[in-house]
Amino acid sequence: MRKERTALKNDVDINRGKSGAIPPGRDPEKGIVLVIVIIVIAILMILVTDLIYFTQIDSEISMNTRDEVKARYIAKSGVQVAAGAFSARALEELSAMMGSVGGSAGNDDGFWALSVPYFPVGQGSVSITITDERSKINLNSLVSSDSNIVDQQVLAELRELFRLLGVDTGKSERFLSSLVNWLDVPREGTVNDQDSAGANAEFYAGLQPAYRIKDGPLDTVEEIRMVDGMDDEFYNAIKDYVTVYPLDKKINFSTAPRVVMIAALKAATVPAIPGQGSQQDPIDDSTAEQIIDEIIEARKNDPIVDSKKVREIVRDVDPTSQIIAGLVGLGQGTGESEVFTVRSEGILGEASPTRRIIEAVIKKKRQGREFVVDIVTWKEL
Repeated sequence: MRKERTALKNDVDINRGKSGAIPPGRDPEKGIVLVIVIIVIAILMILVTDLIYFTQIDSEISMNTRDEVKARYIAKSGVQVAAGAFSARALEELSAMMGSVGGSAGNDDGFWALSVPYFPVGQGSVSITITDERSKINLNSLVSSDSNIVDQQVLAELRELFRLLGVDTGKSERFLSSLVNWLDVPREGTVNDQDSAGANAEFYAGLQPAYRIKDGPLDTVEEIRMVDGMDDEFYNAIKDYVTVYPLDKKINFSTAPRVVMIAALKAATVPAIPGQGSQQDPIDDSTAEQIIDEIIEARKNDPIVDSKKVREIVRDVDPTSQIIAGLVGLGQGTGESEVFTVRSEGILGEASPTRRIIEAVIKKKRQGREFVVDIVTWKEL
């Protein structure tokens, strides 16, 4: 009887288990909570990891921004130092000063520059290079802004410069004709778009995309990229030898490179305005080279080569030369300049330094008894 009751009880317990009764000592809600906790922890870990990652990224961005600002101010200080130096010192004093701090002033090709490489400033350093804009041929002086008359001396200079630099003659002639039309001004009593061999206003209006002809002086050297006849190869060949900043056509023989000085010597035999004066026989290449060699040699002893010294050298090399009168209009009489380009590079850090470059054109002028320096252009690269 007892055995039957025990068996019956076991059957009942088994049946209760099959019907969903909760076994003693087990709680299914605790298992669900554990799964939820694990999921929440996993989500929190992902969020924390992302938070740490983006915090590091934000920190690096902030540090990079800070370094960029510091490098920019270091570069800016370089421009201000150069401007201050030019307002207080003459060209020959600056040449001597730059030499004492590891700079340079000229080489065998006649390139002239005042250079200070990596001068320490605060936590970084600055590299400064100063070039004389009067060491180049002024493109704006090709056409008079008052009369629209083409200066034949400047035209001859540019033709000779392009020849010496290996520019294709057909390409250079197209550009020069187009440049004349780009520079001349639509003014009553003058001729506008006067060179029929060059691009005119109608030509540029028909381009895709179209743009207007300037009909006025160039603002920057880069603007000549818009003039018909110019391409990248042509531009890269001439960009270091031409300028737009001086107010006249005179170059400085104290600082001009060899090819610019040769171009000036060649153009000195040409009257600036047709019919005014007689054209002289062109100076031959060997004589021009000899004169330039003597000028570059003279610059090694004295950084200032004025018009008197140039005349002496010309007479010594060729006593019969007829170019002296023409050089008066093409050469800077004092041998000193007033407009310069300053390229200042601010550098911060050593392993992977942050760099910022500022390029500015500065102009020195007398104000009362003192010299002041104006910043003409400012470009952050």
